[in-house]
Amino acid sequence: MHKSIILTYMFINRTHELAIFNQHCRSISSGSRINIALFGLRRIGKTELLLQFKNTTNDNNILIPYINLQKIIPDAEGFVKAYSKELIYETVRQKEQPDYPYEMEDLLLLASKLGDMETHHVRTLISILKQHEIATEELLELTFAFAQKLAEKHNQKIIFILDEFQELLHVHPRFLQVMRSITEKQNDVNYWISGSVFSVFNEMLNYKNPFFGQFTRMTLENFDRESTYELIDSTLPFKPAQNHKDNIYKFTNGQPYYTVAVCRKISERYALDSSINTPQVNYCIINEIFADTGSINEHFEYILDVSLAKFRNKDRYKTILFLLSQDPATLATIARHIKKPTGEISNYLKALLRTDLIFRKDSTYHIRDPLFAFWINHKYLGLGAEITSGKAAEHLLANLEEKYQRVSTELGIAKEYEIKYKLEALYNIELEKYLEDNIEFDLVGSDGKTAYIFEIKWRNKKSSYKDIDNLIQKISSSEFRTQKKRVIFISKSGYTQSALKFAKQHEVELLNRHMEEVTIRDS
Repeated sequence: MHKSIILTYMFINRTHELAIFNQHCRSISSGSRINIALFGLRRIGKTELLLQFKNTTNDNNILIPYINLQKIIPDAEGFVKAYSKELIYETVRQKEQPDYPYEMEDLLLLASKLGDMETHHVRTLISILKQHEIATEELLELTFAFAQKLAEKHNQKIIFILDEFQELLHVHPRFLQVMRSITEKQNDVNYWISGSVFSVFNEMLNYKNPFFGQFTRMTLENFDRESTYELIDSTLPFKPAQNHKDNIYKFTNGQPYYTVAVCRKISERYALDSSINTPQVNYCIINEIFADTGSINEHFEYILDVSLAKFRNKDRYKTILFLLSQDPATLATIARHIKKPTGEISNYLKALLRTDLIFRKDSTYHIRDPLFAFWINHKYLGLGAEITSGKAAEHLLANLEEKYQRVSTELGIAKEYEIKYKLEALYNIELEKYLEDNIEFDLVGSDGKTAYIFEIKWRNKKSSYKDIDNLIQKISSSEFRTQKKRVIFISKSGYTQSALKFAKQHEVELLNRHMEEVTIRDS
């Protein structure tokens, strides 16, 4: 199964997110202006979702240009060329099927089909780009302003999709400021951006930066157990046993790319033997992770190469990752193991944080993806070629299961970190973890008049009235008991009926995994 087929399968079960996109699109068509920021780790299916939306939207009033920013030259010239090409190409494409304008001369011919304004824009771009010294900010302003002019002339709304938006940080140090100064005044141009480097993406959108509060945030997550089973059933050419599906879910954690890659390997094995048993499933999982030809192995090799590409002394970074793959650690612990000053190690860790391979909680550093941590740990120890021993595969899977159990709290920490930023944007306040007098709340903030108290349950089990009652009891024993407050409970897996009724009686606001309000009527 080719990688493109893997990516096609990964779109399954994104109907909720697609429905949200379609609803926002209808609102835009009716005159609203909605910018969206979509976050998801690499290979989670962001690009497939965005392209599915683009390719299935049939509204002649909406123009949807798309740029994958990892596939263009990461400078101002590369960006303005790609931006103008997409706008003009998509406008012409609504009436005919033109060839894509790879060269600027081709773009000039295409622009001439639309009229003088578009032709003048391209001629101006060509003229500016020929200059020895280019005024980059003016060039960016000209480019962003063109979108609104095009929308007004053709009486259309534009949803411009910028995939892997964090790449634009390489274009110009003031890119975000310039972009906002032009786009915030535009009524007809909407930006839907995506990012896969969580720390950088959130820094770009947090309260200290120009785009804070300008985007509706969405997070694309791993599949839950039920959705993973559906993905497995739709991918395999035979009906798998329930325990085999359980095994696949357990070791891929519902990550769609990992899931389909493992199913691809199982399909190949099934084609040879016309049957499949548990040792063979284990063999397929382990070889997808470690064999040189395994898609997951190739993906991890790529992630590591890309993440460390701009660093010198790559071995030092790999050593730090190896240490963290064994257990989360503090700066002091890492420095002691490597026998280097904490100041030097701190610089390495800061660089790794910006790659998103790791994250920091309080003073401890963690690898974000436990399967990647497992891969790093064993690759560093020399595990590589195809594993043929069933005993070896069984032993490795036992190690992996143990690692998953150890990092279950780390996954919760990472999710809490993501949710924190989503809630800050949703409620327009800063939030922090709270621990005073042995009373702990997941997140607390204030708008100056009202305290906001959040409880987060990110588990595969419905939250009960007891969970909500425990929160109320904690509040009644805290400094917030007499303050004006909003109490907000977030549950990944929903709520029992008694929890819904209890929350309503005690004025506790309930949100689901998508940060949408839940009421008794919704259940």
